[in-house]
Amino acid sequence: MIPFSKTGDAGTTLSHVVIPAGARDRIRVQYVNATSDKAASLLDLKSATKKSTVTAASAAAQKVINAPPYAGAAQDDVVVLFCLPTGTGVRGVVDAVDAEAGTITLKANLGLALAPGDEVHLMASDGQIPVGAATKEVNAPTVFAADEGPALLELDGTSACRINLVAGEII
Repeated sequence: MIPFSKTGDAGTTLSHVVIPAGARDRIRVQYVNATSDKAASLLDLKSATKKSTVTAASAAAQKVINAPPYAGAAQDDVVVLFCLPTGTGVRGVVDAVDAEAGTITLKANLGLALAPGDEVHLMASDGQIPVGAATKEVNAPTVFAADEGPALLELDGTSACRINLVAGEII
């Protein structure tokens, strides 16, 4: 078991935390603390549902990922890009897909460079925790678990939100 703790970015309308994990790694979130200014704010807990493997290098300063689109890939899909050698992951949002060219284009530049063998994971919601216009803390032996691949936690707000801390272990 490998323990982890991460802090989300301070956002206006979105704060997120990527918990990177490869292949058969399992993630168990045991603690979450989040703050939002939005009355109906939700902490969205996401896990990987589909993946695509990078076929050629993609630089961090570009939007195009050289990877065949996963089945059903569509604009506005939320993905996690996972770099296998470094064990790091970043969030992205799909802008376009080109199955013929074997590419996935993001709305913003890649947050890290990708190499052949790295992965693009489609993320889907597995559950939500109401936060509201407050600070919410959740602590349990297992608050959220992801069976394989990375996990993504997202919190919405109107002008200020932040995932203050996420802690758990990778099994």
